[in-house]
Amino acid sequence: MNTQFRILTVTAAAILATGCATVDMTEMASPIPARAEVPAERNIVIRAANKLYSAFRSKGFVTKTSRKKMQSAASILLNGLEERELTTEVDYSAQNLPRAVVVEDIAYATRQVSLTANAAEIYFDMSEGDRKLRQELTGLEQALLSSREASAAFEKVVGTDSFELRELNSEISRLKVVTDNFGKRVREQAAADMAARREETS
Repeated sequence: MNTQFRILTVTAAAILATGCATVDMTEMASPIPARAEVPAERNIVIRAANKLYSAFRSKGFVTKTSRKKMQSAASILLNGLEERELTTEVDYSAQNLPRAVVVEDIAYATRQVSLTANAAEIYFDMSEGDRKLRQELTGLEQALLSSREASAAFEKVVGTDSFELRELNSEISRLKVVTDNFGKRVREQAAADMAARREETS
């Protein structure tokens, strides 16, 4: 009993000492600039896009694709290539799920796409014209491609005339529009930065 008590006492003292050291280090650290808080705000879009992609993967709507390949495919998609050429083989339709379950999955996917589009639209409207949006664009491209891939998987089960699928595709179109807007701003900013560098060197 005494040995256990001593062990507990020593452990508690060590934890307290660590806590005190942490506090001291925090107080001694230099203040964090206000700009360091920006990523938390920017992550509203990134979190929504990542949540969509993770959810679609976990439910088997889409397959795992490398970020580089996905960015390339999304770029083609945004430039108007037929979505059929962008989808990868997924085994969702092979599960032979009841139609009612598939309809529920489509409704779930529609909500995720809608939430992502909403977050992107609000953030884009509120963001300053000179803000860097490349990370947000990358996340949105991934979400857009995943959404198209999921739609193609659902179509194999319910067909093209499904009301639920039309609703999903409508939200995907909205996501594409806002993703295009992010891409345009990123390109404009890149062009402005390049022009500024040329002026400096001329």
